[in-house]
Order: sequence, then C-alpha cells, then structure tokens
Amino acid sequence: MPSRIALGMPALAALAVSALLLSTASTAIADTAATADTSASPATLTVEGEGQVNVVPDLASLNVTVNRSEKTSRAALSAANARTDLITRAIRALGVPSSGIQTQSVNVSNTSHKAGPKHNRHLIRQFTATESFSVTSAASLAGAVVDAATHKGASSVNGLSFSFSNPAAGQIAANKAALANAQQQANAAAATLGYTVVGVQSVNLNPQSGVVSPGTTSAAGSAAPGAATPTTVHPGVQQVDAEVEVVYTIAPSSA
Repeated sequence: MPSRIALGMPALAALAVSALLLSTASTAIADTAATADTSASPATLTVEGEGQVNVVPDLASLNVTVNRSEKTSRAALSAANARTDLITRAIRALGVPSSGIQTQSVNVSNTSHKAGPKHNRHLIRQFTATESFSVTSAASLAGAVVDAATHKGASSVNGLSFSFSNPAAGQIAANKAALANAQQQANAAAATLGYTVVGVQSVNLNPQSGVVSPGTTSAAGSAAPGAATPTTVHPGVQQVDAEVEVVYTIAPSSA
C-alpha cells in the first residue's frame, strides 16, 4: 500500500530566520518570527488503508407472475385477479407485511387463430391476462414464499436476490477495518523513519467503496399440489469493501 511522508525541513527554517535578522534591527522580533515559522507545519504521513468484511443479507426479494387465459378479456383478467389474490394472501400468512408486496404490471393481450374443417373454418380468439408483483421479505422466509406462490398457482417465480434492511451496517464495519489497516501501516512506516504517530490531521472515506453482490437465483413452478420437499434458499454472504485515506501527524521518536 503506497504511503507518503512530508517532513518539515530545518534548513528552510534556518534560512527564514537569517532573512528576518537581516531585514530588522530588533533581535526580539526576529526570535519571535523564527519560533512561529518553525512550528507552522508539523510533519505528516499520508496512508491509504483497505478493509473488507463479509455480511449475511437479511432481506430477500423475488418476482411472481400469474398468467390466465380465457375467451374474453374480462374473464381472463378476473381469473388472474382471483389467482393473484390467493397467492398474496398465502404470502401474507407467512408474516410478510402488505408493504412488502408491490404490483409491477397488469396486462391483457389477445391472440386469434382459425380452426375447423378446410371449408368451414372459424376464428377463435383467446385473451391472456398477466399480472406480476414483487415480494420483499426476511431472507429466512424466502423459501416459504417461493413454495406458497407456486403451490397457489403462480405461473413463474424468478429474480431472487438479497439485500440489507440497514445498508450502512456493512459499510460501517468495512470502514472500521480500513481505518485499522491505515493505523497499522502508519505506525510501521513512522517507526521505520524514526518517528511516532501523534495525531490525525484528516480522514477521507473513499466514495467508491462498494458491495460485491452474489448472483440472482431463479425458481419456477406451477399450481400442481403435493410438493413434498420445501424450497431451501441460501442467502450466503455479501462482501463489503472500503478504502480510506488518513493524514497522520508525526514527531521524532524520543527513544
């Protein structure tokens, strides 16, 4: 990890004192100026530290889609509405709050084709209603949400991903690790130069610190009853990285 050290130079202070002595007849004034000049800039050491922590996500999000087809648009939409209501009631019974369920889209489309004997074909129309919504729950409930949705007739369940109810928690821990790393580097570098870290002049938390998220998981199912094995979902961990830049003040070691 690169470090920089900026030390005050006694030679420059001596030159400043000489210039002041030549420009004034007062020895007291020259002495005062020299004292102010030599104490103006303490030696500093700039260090960049890195930190990394692994945090277990506590929230899970997924998307549920319901498709229903009927001979009229009204019948198709009504069937999709009924099935969506059935699924959301089952999900809420697991302990997912109503605020964790959000409608994403409601669409009705139609297709048509001709059927029947060659010389007596007739047009058949079919309407399909599609409703989709997202579910955000505790990560521990994700598997049960998948099962409830599929058992109650969802056409598809996909887009499973994980996040944090408190996004700052992982970043705070990573920043703390990065600061500890910077302090360790500063102590070692200062000791090598015959100096001691005596204070902190400034701290810069890198705004580009980030989270490396795991990939999303997909699950799909139908309304077929009797699934014997429950869905198990593994949140894993998310890696949170942080970088800091700390400017330390240092002084010659007394040893």
